[in-house]
Amino acid sequence: MRIEGLRIEGGVLDGFRQSFDPQLTVLIGGRGTGKSSVIELIRFCLGAASSTDTGEQQSTEHALGVLGDGRVTVTLSDGQQRIDVSRTAQDDGEPDAISWFHTPFVFSQAEIETIGLHAQSRLRLIDDFISPELRRKSGEASLSSRIRSVTAEIRTILSEIDDIAEKTTELPKLQEQLDATKAQSVALISVPKEIETQRTALAELTPSVAAAKVRSEMIARITDRLVEWAEKISNLIERKPEIEAWPIQAGTPDELLELRKKEKQAVSRLRTGLEELRDIISELERKKTFSSTQRAGLDNRAREIRQKIEEKQKGASALDKRIGDLTQQITVLRSLVDLRRERESRLKHLNQSRSKLLAEMSQARQARTRQREEIAARLNRELGPLIRVTVKPYSQYLEYSSALSAALRGSGLRYNELAERIARVFTPQEIASLAESRDIATVASVVEISEDRALRLCDALRADTASALFTTTVEDDIQIELMDGPDYKGIDFLSMGQRCTAILPIILSHAERIIILDQPEDHLDNAFVVGTLVKAVLGRSEGAQTIIATHNANVPVLGDAGKVIHLDSDGTRCFARSVGSIDTPPIVEAITTIMEGGRDAFQRRANFYAKNLPNVPKR
Repeated sequence: MRIEGLRIEGGVLDGFRQSFDPQLTVLIGGRGTGKSSVIELIRFCLGAASSTDTGEQQSTEHALGVLGDGRVTVTLSDGQQRIDVSRTAQDDGEPDAISWFHTPFVFSQAEIETIGLHAQSRLRLIDDFISPELRRKSGEASLSSRIRSVTAEIRTILSEIDDIAEKTTELPKLQEQLDATKAQSVALISVPKEIETQRTALAELTPSVAAAKVRSEMIARITDRLVEWAEKISNLIERKPEIEAWPIQAGTPDELLELRKKEKQAVSRLRTGLEELRDIISELERKKTFSSTQRAGLDNRAREIRQKIEEKQKGASALDKRIGDLTQQITVLRSLVDLRRERESRLKHLNQSRSKLLAEMSQARQARTRQREEIAARLNRELGPLIRVTVKPYSQYLEYSSALSAALRGSGLRYNELAERIARVFTPQEIASLAESRDIATVASVVEISEDRALRLCDALRADTASALFTTTVEDDIQIELMDGPDYKGIDFLSMGQRCTAILPIILSHAERIIILDQPEDHLDNAFVVGTLVKAVLGRSEGAQTIIATHNANVPVLGDAGKVIHLDSDGTRCFARSVGSIDTPPIVEAITTIMEGGRDAFQRRANFYAKNLPNVPKR
């Protein structure tokens, strides 16, 4: 894949229309002539990410500032097909065609200078060597989604179990009250014979009344849940994203025709299923009404019997009513105890499923660490001993600590200090599991806090906001060092020029991807530009395209640029003054007059060719 051409309409580069060499294109020109603007517009158009969050914002602002209300179009080619990617300042999100190609690596001067100072940027620098195909095969995104889904159901069930536990707390007390009330009823002396029949009937009716209440409440509960769920499904179906009509400009017959048919069939089946679900709900509603009516009838019959007993024996009816009420309450609570057992069984199954998913996630992350270590080893072979890259597994705790702090905020605990202590002794998944199971003793012992604080900690981490801990990553860190004399120095202790010396060879080790650099030679001496930068550019494969904006003549001359674009400005608009290979007279003139070391670069090239002409490969 390569960038074949760039077209800009509007803004300070209005009318710019240039093609690019398959291998090396160099942008030259004085300050303020639009070199960086061309690069930032390519980045913006193709959706190429910046290496830092700050750089992302600055790059976007730069591109939008020079584009104004115009449009930028990049033509891409893989040798068989071509595609135009076009964007305006009003276009939100990523380019439509971004899945069709691997976005180029674009590095501004500021990014090259600072990329090594940020842990995430160093990690991204290494991860860029992992192909998107391998990243997709790891399945981490899918595993995270499934873990979040299972965790959400677990949290719902835990909430149900807690609710049931709270409701059934009074069950032993109610049973004691029932036993005492029955004893009082038995103790009544001289029960008139005329009420014996009524009391017997009431005793026989009481279990039916209790059972009717259980049926009524159970049917009402499941009906209400299904109604709510069906409404959510209906809303999701109505908000279904459409597969757009195939654009005429695509230049091919509708490639989504069969998928569109399948999608309609799938939606039709969903609607049919929803209708069947609504039929089930209607039947449940009828059963709900019937059970409520049946329960009311039984309640009325029991009330009538109690009234008759009350007429015959004052006080006996009150005891019988109390016995009936207590029996109903106990029966309902016992049904909840059974429901709790069923929910606990489901919870056990979900925990087992999540454990398997977490194990798969751990394996995927270990595999990614091994990939990073392999990349570091290859870079060390290619760039050593000058540059040394080391992977430090599971060393970045920032995301973890932030997730903990967010979950503990509002708990009344000193969450920042506590988050750091937890992060030192538990993985995110360990503390999330301990909190979920309310293992207060372990938390209190390991974190060294009181059991009261441990309980508040667990309750805070059982909230929905803390479920993200199950998929929180403690990332690897990448250590980049440069040999300085006999010793290695970490990148945090290097000068700006030394940082560039360490980072640029790593960037240019990408053998196949498009690399775009903006003034990489700043803070570097000529010896490094010639011996390392140019050498790395020449060493890239024939299928690897490089685009560089530079002030150093050694880059286009010794790099044997296939195309040089000389940019200029009239104060209001930037434009291409001349375009050609390094042997084109206007380009030779531009290089020798406006670039640093222009004539020296041509002389160095001439000397090199004089010595090595028979062995110099033709580009």
